[in-house]
Amino acid sequence: MARSGSTDVLVVGAGPVGLMLAAELRRAGVSCRIVDRLPARLPYAKAVGVQPRTLELFDRMGLVRDVLDAAVPMRGQLTYENGVALGRIDLVLPPDVPYGFAALPQYETERVLEEHLGRYGTGIERSTELLAFAQDPAGWSRTASCPPTEPRRTGREHPITATAGASSRVSTGPGRARPSPYARTGI
Repeated sequence: MARSGSTDVLVVGAGPVGLMLAAELRRAGVSCRIVDRLPARLPYAKAVGVQPRTLELFDRMGLVRDVLDAAVPMRGQLTYENGVALGRIDLVLPPDVPYGFAALPQYETERVLEEHLGRYGTGIERSTELLAFAQDPAGWSRTASCPPTEPRRTGREHPITATAGASSRVSTGPGRARPSPYARTGI
């Protein structure tokens, strides 16, 4: 799968956001490539909460059963500070909301989405990091690093999407750094 070339969209980052974006692009008939700098999916949970609306999206994609089979329901949350219990938050929803909150380790969310993308013939180019990108009238050009046994690759996509976090090269590239819309609130 690792190769030079052009696709409609380059997705930088193979976490849940990048994989969900790629799955929706493929479902709409848009070609895409997914690159991620990590050699493999992380074996620990970086995030576990799945919102009801996200489960509705998984339902629309035909994946809700796979997700719910791997998840556990979340009906509340205990909050602690320095080992001292501060209280409990009950996660109560209106009766017309079709799904509740769920706890699912991020690596399981990624597994479900990777398997789904495999049905479209779309995989993840692992150990591949976006090194540089530039825009011209024809779209975006990019250079990516690969495993040491492969040469650097160049190609063209329109557009390049940043789903590798706020510190990714795409997010912080020329003219793209933006202050976070979220303020720290002392929690």
